[in-house]
Amino acid sequence: MDTLPVLPSKPDSSDPFAARMSAAAAIQFSDEVLMERVRADELDCLTGLFERYQGPLFGFLARLANGDREVAQDLTQNVFMRVLRYRASYQPGQSFRAWVYQLARHVWADHYQRQRPSADLEEVEKTAAHGRAAQAQRAYHDQQQALHEALALLPAAQREVLVLHRFQGFDYAEIGEQLGCTAGAARVKAHRALDALRKIYLS
Repeated sequence: MDTLPVLPSKPDSSDPFAARMSAAAAIQFSDEVLMERVRADELDCLTGLFERYQGPLFGFLARLANGDREVAQDLTQNVFMRVLRYRASYQPGQSFRAWVYQLARHVWADHYQRQRPSADLEEVEKTAAHGRAAQAQRAYHDQQQALHEALALLPAAQREVLVLHRFQGFDYAEIGEQLGCTAGAARVKAHRALDALRKIYLS
């Protein structure tokens, strides 16, 4: 049986997940093998998973949070805390990617439910104002900003489907697994969300 390389006992930063596994060590093991070892309380193995998924999960949560990087950073950290806390719920052989994104969706939902409705309304008004200003600009950066703000105006469920498919690269079967529906139903949801986004962006 393969053995993992020994990791530093004291990471260089105060971040509990910031210990560095060498690149050579990281590529030796699949996500699922690493997670099975985390599940077996070999917690150093979480380092490789953190390095692989910190960036993608941050991007996913930042888009759901309308570009708020501070919120996204906190939520990303919460996702990995839940990986540790709920590691026993991971079933050997299941896709780690799907499992960790499911955790991320739950973390986002918990955060979203804690926000005041009035704050949501203010955010929509602010985003709409920014959207109108951004559409007047021709530079690439401003076009991207307009698109981002249009995405923020979508209902949360539609925004989530688009982020999963367009930005995170999940296929319809994987999205259906996340949402508890068929791949065909996920495709319909994604197409409807894209149509809604186009209407907002081009208005």
